[in-house]
Amino acid sequence: MTGSARDSPVPRPGDVTGVPHPGWMDPLMAACTDGSFDGLLPRRRPPEDRGPNEVGRPHRDAAVLVLFSGSADAPGPHPPEDARVLLTHRAPTLRSHSGQISFPGGGVDDTDSGPVEAALREAWEETGLESHGVDVLAVLPELYIPVSNYSVAPVLAYWREPMEVASVDPAETARVMTVPVGELLDPANRFLLRHSTGWTGPAFQHDDLVVWGFTAGILAAMFYSAGWDLDWDTEDVRDLEQTLAASANGEQYRMSAEEARRESTDPLADRTVAGVPGVRSGHDPDRAEEPLDLPADDPRRGYR
Repeated sequence: MTGSARDSPVPRPGDVTGVPHPGWMDPLMAACTDGSFDGLLPRRRPPEDRGPNEVGRPHRDAAVLVLFSGSADAPGPHPPEDARVLLTHRAPTLRSHSGQISFPGGGVDDTDSGPVEAALREAWEETGLESHGVDVLAVLPELYIPVSNYSVAPVLAYWREPMEVASVDPAETARVMTVPVGELLDPANRFLLRHSTGWTGPAFQHDDLVVWGFTAGILAAMFYSAGWDLDWDTEDVRDLEQTLAASANGEQYRMSAEEARRESTDPLADRTVAGVPGVRSGHDPDRAEEPLDLPADDPRRGYR
C-alpha cells in the first residue's frame, strides 16, 4: 500500500481509502461507493458458516487487483486515450483456471493483513509489479463464486507510476498485458457468451484472446456503472465452447454443464448478466445439455 493508506487501518471489503485519484476515475469511484457497481452483478452469498460447499470444497477469501493507469491530469468523465488495465493470461497448462484472462490475484493467506496485501502480493508474484507506484482506492464488496466457494474482494487501484511488468513464472502466467481501456470499450470487441445450459456472460476480444467469466463481469459492471459504455450489440450472443476453442486462450477445462447449472439454479443467485442490464441468463432450448454428473474433483467444475 502507498501514501496515506499505509498508515491508516487495513482496508476491508466495502472500504474506501481516501487516496487521491485522477478526475477521469471520479465516475467509477462514485459507482463503486454508491452501490451502482455491485448492483450490476449476480447476487450470491457464501455458506452462512463460510464452511465447505455441498461438494466439500472449503471456503476461502480471495482478492484481485483491478489496476487502472492513465493520465493523472485527465479530467474525465471518460477515460483518456492512454487509460489501460492490467490483465494476465494464465498458462494453458495449469490444472485450475487454465488459459483464462484474469486480474492478478488469489487467495488471502494467513500472513496477509487482508485483501489489499493479498492482491498486491499476488500481483508482484505474477507480474513483478512494485506496490510503491500503486495507489489503492477502494476494496469493493466481496463477490461470491459458488463453484469455487471463494469470496473475492476486488481491490480497485490507480497505477500512479507505471512500470515494466512481465510474467514472473511462465508455468503459471503465460503473458502479462496492459490492455487499452478504449479497446475494451470498442463495440467491435464486445459480445455475450452463452453456454448450452443458459449461463450467459459478457465478453471482450483482445487480439486473439477472449476475456470472459469473472474478469469480464467486473469490467462490464465497472464500465456501465461509470457511464463509460459505448453502444454495443447486446444481441451478439456467441457459443461459449466454440468461441473459446477458436481463441488463443488455450483453456483446457471450459465451463461444464454441471458448473453452469449450479450457478444458475443457486437459490441465492439471480439470473443477472454481469454489467449488462436488461439481459438475463436462460436456457437455450435448441441445444442439448451436457451430462450433469461430473465428479466433485473434476477440474472442469471450476472455470474461474
